[in-house]
Amino acid sequence: MKLHRSLSLPRNAGFALFLAIQIGTVAADTIVNDVTQLNPIAVENIIAPTTLEQLIDAVRTHAGPISIGGGRYSMGGQTATERALQIDMRQFDKVVRFSKEKKEITVQAGITWRKIQEYIDPYDLSLQIMQTYANFTVGGSLSVNVHGRYIGQGPLVLSVKSIRVVLADGTIVDASSTKNRHIFYGAIGGYGALGVVAEATLALTDNIKVERQSVVMPLGDYREHFFCKVRDNPNYIFHNADIYPDDYQTVRVTSYLKTDKPVTIPNRLMPADLSYWRDRLAFSVISEWPFGKDIRQHIIDPLIYSDDRVEWRNYEASYNVAELEPRSRAASTYVLQEYFVPVDKIEQFVPRMAQTLNRHKVNVINVSIRYAKQDPGTLLAWARGEVFAFVLYYKQGMSEPERKAVGVWTRELIDTVTALGGAYYLPYQIHATPQQFRAAYPNADKFFALKRKLDPNYKFRNKLWDAYYTPGLPKVASIAAVDPTVDIQARIHDELQHFTGYQRDEAQTYLTLPEWFLVYSPAEYAESLKHKPPTEFPYFGSIGQFWGYYRDAYRVTRNKYGFNWGYHIMVFVIGSSYTIENAIKGAYENTIGRLSEWTASDTMTPEDRYAAQVAQEYVDFIRVDPWYEFSFATRLRKLWAEIDLFGPNLMRKWERKIILSIEYAAKAQYAMLIKLGTKTAYGDADNEMLALATHVSPTIAKQDPAVNVLRRYDDGSMLLALPRYEAFRDQTLRLVKQGVQFREIAGNDEILLTAVVPTTWTYRLPTGKVLFERPILTSDHQQKRVAIEAPVESLHDILRQLDNSGIVVEHLYDY
Repeated sequence: MKLHRSLSLPRNAGFALFLAIQIGTVAADTIVNDVTQLNPIAVENIIAPTTLEQLIDAVRTHAGPISIGGGRYSMGGQTATERALQIDMRQFDKVVRFSKEKKEITVQAGITWRKIQEYIDPYDLSLQIMQTYANFTVGGSLSVNVHGRYIGQGPLVLSVKSIRVVLADGTIVDASSTKNRHIFYGAIGGYGALGVVAEATLALTDNIKVERQSVVMPLGDYREHFFCKVRDNPNYIFHNADIYPDDYQTVRVTSYLKTDKPVTIPNRLMPADLSYWRDRLAFSVISEWPFGKDIRQHIIDPLIYSDDRVEWRNYEASYNVAELEPRSRAASTYVLQEYFVPVDKIEQFVPRMAQTLNRHKVNVINVSIRYAKQDPGTLLAWARGEVFAFVLYYKQGMSEPERKAVGVWTRELIDTVTALGGAYYLPYQIHATPQQFRAAYPNADKFFALKRKLDPNYKFRNKLWDAYYTPGLPKVASIAAVDPTVDIQARIHDELQHFTGYQRDEAQTYLTLPEWFLVYSPAEYAESLKHKPPTEFPYFGSIGQFWGYYRDAYRVTRNKYGFNWGYHIMVFVIGSSYTIENAIKGAYENTIGRLSEWTASDTMTPEDRYAAQVAQEYVDFIRVDPWYEFSFATRLRKLWAEIDLFGPNLMRKWERKIILSIEYAAKAQYAMLIKLGTKTAYGDADNEMLALATHVSPTIAKQDPAVNVLRRYDDGSMLLALPRYEAFRDQTLRLVKQGVQFREIAGNDEILLTAVVPTTWTYRLPTGKVLFERPILTSDHQQKRVAIEAPVESLHDILRQLDNSGIVVEHLYDY
């Protein structure tokens, strides 16, 4: 979902078009987000270079801001910033050189650690240092200077022999601990501030067999255990300790030791296609169930660590981050933080950490302790001596108040760790104050001085540096040099994001289609009754179409948006009601109804004509108002008051009068219950839809009272309040005919529309696309309904061209 786009064509559009043709711009998706889904960022463009030459050309020729992204597992916007050119490195992923004898490999920075593992495993080699999960890109790991669970190791920089960096002017520099060392120690752990890390040469080691050992002990015994048994023992390869919340006094210590025993797990790498439903279930139990954390400590973990396992080092190093991914991040999300504590301060840090987390009722899933040696000299070193890393994994809500609450206790923990001479890790949410950042990273001024020298125009940016870096030129001025309208656009965007009722869930434009089918099907039924008896209506086929449309809408939204439980439950309820109603009517009309119809010799009785009239009145009503507001009770009274009890075709008359009476009475009671429940749960319906539009006549509000102009902006755009539902379609069509163009509707830039067209019709417009189509069951195979996904910015063109082709838009699906 794209919440916002640049509101004018940038001056470098020609260059962007060239890149789009040459290296595959992902123009349809200009929102960059991270794994938490907490930080959607609207960038100007996204490119995905595959060669070093393309990467150099992009950096050298682009005049505006640039941000760099890999796997996007950082959690606070460290890979993007607004209106920047986003360089997506994930296709820049080749092995450049490899030497089994030297035990080293040179790779392009967009390669994942897993891909390297697959390359080197046949040679019985393994990576010397990497993080726990193998999905990350090498460039991203270098930029944050990761660490793992490796004993005798520490920050990733310790295993890096050299790097190649593309600087802001497009020059490429080779750097190592002895050559251009200022760039080497600045770029590693520099979060993309100095340039694009293009290539890296990494040290390798032997792939050996390791045996797992796991014990539980009091936290107070851990430091002595570690220094006496683990730290200087060369047989220990992997090691970490997990602290059990919420008392934070017990740890499970897990180590992997070198062994000659036969492996119990034959796979050399963890299978890439594993299902992680058990992990998701376990995290759900731990984070949501009563006593969930106790269940983890006393049931789940003892089961997991009950076996003696021997595996390859590469197997233990090839975890997939998918095991941490929940089914949805719509309402809540899993997030990491990390704090680096000097090894002799662990007993001071943990009680203070526990007090903060418990006082703020943080839903902690796990706190893992890792060890790291001292950093050799990176400017933004997080390990200025030997440290224990406390990796905090927790669950938080997505709402603004919940995010702010996280910031409060995060800053408390930062103060705690910096007071002990430690640091917090920068790849996570940016809650720290500038003063806290400098307290944790005392060499920041040296780093920033190097950035000003190598990147004087502040080309390389992201949200981290937007928060803590002051460039030589003011940020707004340097951006405005590229895009003179940026101030207006930024102001409009900021105001709209805080405008009550503006932003709506984009998924709803698709998910409301099944609801609207409950308008279309009665309309088809009413039209059918004008010419055919009720026995001819395809009741069971209509049931199938409802669930078919629901399946179509779900397929479009399931991988693109969070799962809206409430809405899906509502659709299931109304769908079930619709299914039951049509199944009963279908069964009845095709048995008793057919017999009754036969007795009338195909002659319509007054009751039949009345049923057709009520069906049409119902359709006309529900196009504007909720169905439960329709007065079935009034129609029931009229059925008996206005139509004689006796007349021709008496059996048919009485059968129709009885079955219609039962139907209207049942619907009247059901409508009353639904109306009461709906009002109680949701209150009165929201009848306004907000849209940002251009080319709006200044007098439009006087000409059309249905349009309410809420704001007028300096760039000529206006914020309009439009009616919803059926009136939204009608009003939008009128505005488009007057020349109005939409930028966003309800904060979104995609909208669904449907049209009923001849079966032979095909969509040939240059923008938008048909998502799915289904036949109109009552049209004798002459018509079909097509569902078209339209970009909001092209909506005026699509509607005009459909109108010119004689195609009538059935509905525009608001949110």
